[in-house]
Amino acid sequence: MSAARSAGAAVAVLAVGVLLAGCSDKKENATASEMPERLCWGAFDAKTVAPLLGSGKKITEDTRDAFSLAADLNKITCRVQLDGATVMTAFAWRKPLGSDAFWQAYDPLHPDKLDMGRKGLVWDGGAALLYTCRTPTEAFELELRIDNGPASIDSAKAKALNTQLMKDYQDSTRKQLNCAP
Repeated sequence: MSAARSAGAAVAVLAVGVLLAGCSDKKENATASEMPERLCWGAFDAKTVAPLLGSGKKITEDTRDAFSLAADLNKITCRVQLDGATVMTAFAWRKPLGSDAFWQAYDPLHPDKLDMGRKGLVWDGGAALLYTCRTPTEAFELELRIDNGPASIDSAKAKALNTQLMKDYQDSTRKQLNCAP
């Protein structure tokens, strides 16, 4: 009887282990259940960002309250966090009119060119863009960059999502800084 109990207990432990493993796999593959509708100064739709971030429970951001690049503030950053870990960063740099961006460091990522702004690139884990912002009172270059972790989606889809995010980012910064299209 002792052997039967031991065998039964072993089967029960194995069944519980399989059940728990199945639950944890489902949890790891789930998308974040808690996220704001918009991220990073309202530039990004969280549903577009989510597939690039991986799995977890809660998406939050660490950023300034408003998007502003005054002449004395030349760089701002937004960090998107999934369960407390930074999984995406959006940067904006204000540069003097006529400045260029040198992105040879992205060559190993095999980027594609973006057909927007003065210069743009997109790769699986992000995108970069340089465009001229002309407001009613001044003109300057704006360099935008998005970095996100390795997504568990194929390269073409990751590049398409990063292209859309960069388009949204450029549109948002134009509106917030009052740049002419």
